[in-house]
Amino acid sequence: MKKGFVVPVQEKIAYGMGDFAINIGYGAIGFYFVFFLTDVAGLPAEWAGYIFMIARFWDAITDYLMGMISDNTSTRWGRRRPYILFGCVPFGIAFALLWLVPFEADTALFIYYVCITILFNTAFTVVSIPYNSMLPELSQNYDERTAISGYKMGFSFVGTLMAAAGIMLIVDVIFPGRGQYLESFPVMGVAFGMIIAVALLGTFAGTRERITHDEAFVSEGFFTTLKSIMALREFRLILGMFLFNMVGFDLIQVILIYFLKHVVQISEDYSFMIMAVPLVVAVIAAPVWVKIGEIMGKRRAYISAAFYMALVFLLCLIAPVGNLPFVLAIAGLAGIGISASQVIPFSIIPDVIEVDEYENGIRREGAFYGITMFLYKVASAVAVAAASGLLGIFGYIESVGGAEAAVQPDSAVMAIRIILGTGPGIAFLISAVFVKKLPITRERFDEIKRIVAERRGKRS
Repeated sequence: MKKGFVVPVQEKIAYGMGDFAINIGYGAIGFYFVFFLTDVAGLPAEWAGYIFMIARFWDAITDYLMGMISDNTSTRWGRRRPYILFGCVPFGIAFALLWLVPFEADTALFIYYVCITILFNTAFTVVSIPYNSMLPELSQNYDERTAISGYKMGFSFVGTLMAAAGIMLIVDVIFPGRGQYLESFPVMGVAFGMIIAVALLGTFAGTRERITHDEAFVSEGFFTTLKSIMALREFRLILGMFLFNMVGFDLIQVILIYFLKHVVQISEDYSFMIMAVPLVVAVIAAPVWVKIGEIMGKRRAYISAAFYMALVFLLCLIAPVGNLPFVLAIAGLAGIGISASQVIPFSIIPDVIEVDEYENGIRREGAFYGITMFLYKVASAVAVAAASGLLGIFGYIESVGGAEAAVQPDSAVMAIRIILGTGPGIAFLISAVFVKKLPITRERFDEIKRIVAERRGKRS
């Protein structure tokens, strides 16, 4: 084990299993839920966007509250781990309920999906906010956090891969395509819901929180805490990086399935393979980006990756219909950049918690992650609703009950091309602007950590 490293490999794996489970849920929602609402449940694209937006706004509120709750929790299992234990089963059950079509009337379906997505997002928050808040409490070593983040993101990609490719494998290959969507999506929901619950139990059992706190953090209220955290220049820059990075990734998830089925018109027998390629490449590239981040510095590595991603997605504007090799090439090239866009930001974010303690004399991981995710969910809700709304505006025709796909008008096809070809790239480039201005380096982080440790020693 390297000097200063305290987390054994098996614990890094156990911690990574949590992101595996979380990203099955996140990936399934991101890649398929809007498509499920329009092409299986038969709701208009605008309605699907409203459901997503309402649920994400609710999610944003509960993220902050959950951060406050976990910051003020004290048990023999720690501050974060109890929520992973008690939230894993409700998370799995709520996931399974998402993929039912229990009514025929659009209004009844709309109400059902609003309610069930709120239930799912609540369970998701109960697990994910404490889980992400736990990373800084596993280790205080700058490079070890990067290594832990590498494991975390590696499992994240595997979870997203299972969602992206596994769902298509079940609903398009194991079941005979669109004609069975009303049966295949519920089967997938139950199977993946069980996997989610078991994986999260493994995270609870295999990890421990090393940084303890004698006193609970007393919340000053949302706006007071937000003002205090937003006063940190480092936080504002990391927030900008994170919001635009994740919005770019959300746009990829939501639009990709429409791009494959309605723009390049790839056979359903190959859809799961194309969904898998970028994520397989991303998993392989994750340790490479960890190493590049150590050599070049996290900022320079991320900026290079952002420019690369913007160029790759421009290829979607010229992708020929039915050209499987061309689409696979785009998928593989995108996977390299997607890896960096997920590994590097999540290794930078925990460093600001040390800056916050240095500046304000208090550790508040839950508040930090809660506010960050609150603002991200608001941005994500607006971005995804806007993308879905654009599909409706440009004439997208929904399908009912998984029946044969409707022939889309040229306006809808062009809208899908433009959203996927330019939207993510613009978001990643804006994210890179924030990263360029970020003042945190390894040397400054080590100095801050040293001063914070000295202060703790004096208080004890």
